[in-house]
Amino acid sequence: MPSPDEQKAAEDAAMAERLRVKAELKKKANKPMGYKESMAAERNKQDSLKKTKEEKRIALCEELGRGC
Repeated sequence: MPSPDEQKAAEDAAMAERLRVKAELKKKANKPMGYKESMAAERNKQDSLKKTKEEKRIALCEELGRGC
């Protein structure tokens, strides 16, 4: 079992890492996005939401209540 000092040091290190990541995300969110970057991000988002032909078929079968 780690000593209280070691445990506190580990907790402090974990907290510092969380704060660093949070600062990076905040900085990234505050950066103004140009038209090109915005369109590229939206295209990536749309591409990630696309379903394959097989997934569409399965979803349609579920919606219609058939056992395809």
